[in-house]
Amino acid sequence: MTSRIAHAELLGVTASSLTVSFQVQDASGEPVPENARVLIDGEVRADVDSETPTRLVRIEHLDAATPYRIEIETAEGRPGAHDDFFPETAATLPAPGAREVASIATLNDVHFGEQKIGGVLTADKEYGDAAPGFPVIRAGDTETPYPRFMNADAVSQINDLAVDAAVIKGDIADRGLPEQFEEARKCFAGFTAPHHALLGNHDYLGQRDGKPEDGYALLGQDPAPRRVEIGGWHLLLVETALPGEHYGVMDAERLAWLDDALSTSDAENAPSLVVMHHQPVPPAHRDGYPNSIGLLPEDSVRLFEITRRHPSLRAVLIGHTHRNRVRRYAEAGDAPFAETSNSKDYPGSFTHYRLFEDGSFHQEVRRIATPRALAHSTRCRDLFQGLYRNFTLGSLADRCFAVGPMP
Repeated sequence: MTSRIAHAELLGVTASSLTVSFQVQDASGEPVPENARVLIDGEVRADVDSETPTRLVRIEHLDAATPYRIEIETAEGRPGAHDDFFPETAATLPAPGAREVASIATLNDVHFGEQKIGGVLTADKEYGDAAPGFPVIRAGDTETPYPRFMNADAVSQINDLAVDAAVIKGDIADRGLPEQFEEARKCFAGFTAPHHALLGNHDYLGQRDGKPEDGYALLGQDPAPRRVEIGGWHLLLVETALPGEHYGVMDAERLAWLDDALSTSDAENAPSLVVMHHQPVPPAHRDGYPNSIGLLPEDSVRLFEITRRHPSLRAVLIGHTHRNRVRRYAEAGDAPFAETSNSKDYPGSFTHYRLFEDGSFHQEVRRIATPRALAHSTRCRDLFQGLYRNFTLGSLADRCFAVGPMP
């Protein structure tokens, strides 16, 4: 049988591991359950025999800050091609320089109740009708709707990591409806660690229909803004939603709260992470999607004025855009602004953070690994004329990186 390695991706790296995903396909392009091997520096580190079309393989026990040559080959020794998604070499993250004091996981854009993804985007950037190159994937295509099983499997995998807390960064209920919040609440009840949620723009869309709901109360959560203390770190949850709109705001009250909370972190020498839904948009980049539905540029400027003043701020963690992207802004100080991909479609992910005593941390985007999650997320990969993969996956450096200690 003639087979080949297809859709190979180096999804993530840590200080001691790397994770790849791929398929083995026959000559017609159909996945086949043929063995495949993952080689690191020429040594076979995994021999994979799986009925699951998309395979996810994690290679452990690597050295920190070390470049490795990566190959995936079929049972007959035919290697997969290298490209931007599957580089020939990659380096592990540096070893932490201090004791790990906590770990957290984040989810965003879980969209309970969503009925479909794909199609041609409408004028207000909603999923529209199917067209050539623009297929539609519906929640009813599977026995269990995809938002339900993707997020349930994410919760289970996060539990396996024994994190100290989970944080959900908004867009929890797709249309802001009470039954969608209730479904989310039941799912999040499965976390073994405490979980903390803030709302996003979709959580208020019910107000367009004259059905305002208190999403925080329906989720059993205290409203944002609020501070969560964990392992000597401060997690600062700040809401950016403006009910009824897709773009975000940071009004004077929210900015004042954040400035005060960061001042407290500075005084206590406590490293802090700001968690919010919308991405900031500098005025020069206000046009084009998804900047047009980001944080208002004038509010972004005021946010930057605050973040640059506080040495305790280590990063701003963001959802909303459904993509992995890290940006640093000179006017905002040294902290990275990290957007991460969502759990409900491609790549079907959550993000794991290891927090260290000296204020350093590591980020790793992790794909949800159950067979049904991999099948669904792979199906979503080539939406929007095949452009979705590049948009949402981002670069390896956008998904996995280390931030050094506090000055």
